[in-house]
Amino acid sequence: MTGADAGMLALVHGGAPGLDGLRVARMPAPEPAAGEVLLAVEYAGLNRHELFTAERRDGSEPDRILGADAVGRVVGLGAAARPGRAGDGPALGDRVLLDPTLNWPERARVPEHPDLLGGRAPGTFAEFVAVPAGNAHPVPAHLSGPESGALGLAAVTAYRALFTVGELAAGEHVLIPGIGSGVGLLALDLALAVGARVTVTSRSAEKRAFALGRGAAAAVPSEELGSARLPPVDLVVDTVGAASVPAALGTLRPGGRIVTLGATTGAEIRLSLRELFFRQLSLRGTSVGSAEEFRDALAFVREHGIRPVVDAVHPLEEAPAAMRASADGRTLGKTVFRMPGTLDEGGERP
Repeated sequence: MTGADAGMLALVHGGAPGLDGLRVARMPAPEPAAGEVLLAVEYAGLNRHELFTAERRDGSEPDRILGADAVGRVVGLGAAARPGRAGDGPALGDRVLLDPTLNWPERARVPEHPDLLGGRAPGTFAEFVAVPAGNAHPVPAHLSGPESGALGLAAVTAYRALFTVGELAAGEHVLIPGIGSGVGLLALDLALAVGARVTVTSRSAEKRAFALGRGAAAAVPSEELGSARLPPVDLVVDTVGAASVPAALGTLRPGGRIVTLGATTGAEIRLSLRELFFRQLSLRGTSVGSAEEFRDALAFVREHGIRPVVDAVHPLEEAPAAMRASADGRTLGKTVFRMPGTLDEGGERP
């Protein structure tokens, strides 16, 4: 008996469109299939992915358990999970955090549409989740429970954007518009760790001050980016979309790169091809990351002592209200949900 046999509480979307379809309900607990492990979830971080998923659904689809990130303990093993052998996966009782991306083993073999936990597969905003054994990784020792639960998707997304797609090198100048999201703040920390100079933008004076305190060289009000006098930028990492990309392109040096990985303010922009080819700019897209990149990101986090910023920790029962509050973009860092029975470690930002 794992404790999952009586069912579980989960954050579910269904029955109404958009965020009105969020509710906490009792659901059947999963059983690990061959090659899977069953995780008793402790903490699970909220991403824009879950907000977009809820906002896109019209309420007529079957109920879906949301969530891509989690940390917890292995309480069940499916057939052929092969515990205890080097490289084969975790053993019963191991504390692990999850790689949220499914079926993308190598960085070079990009799928048509990356598949995440909480997409076609049930998500992590639940007391239990079954995942492939290869998606469960040892927790970096320097992280708290809430930090571990907030790390996965933001870390692999920021790592791929900066290093695989963005080809960031030490000493380069990076611009991160709209600082304050989990991905943006981790991109700031990862870039600083390799010796990059980082400029950020935000409409919020609090978020600009926070980024400066974390090591950013400059912080510009978002509305002033087009007129700000900045040293030429080598790489832009943008999660904002239409509200920032046109101005960000103007900050790039000839031959500079812009990596886009989000469209919070819209996906359509006007783009001058002459500016692109005369100045020899590179416009690149990325989304989440592969299992290979997740392992590299986790090793980087361990080596440099990277800690994701946690805005607040809420019990799962408060998740619908917390998601609605997060949708307006006022949070700084990650919102994290604590599962029932988990000891509260706090984790809020100072």
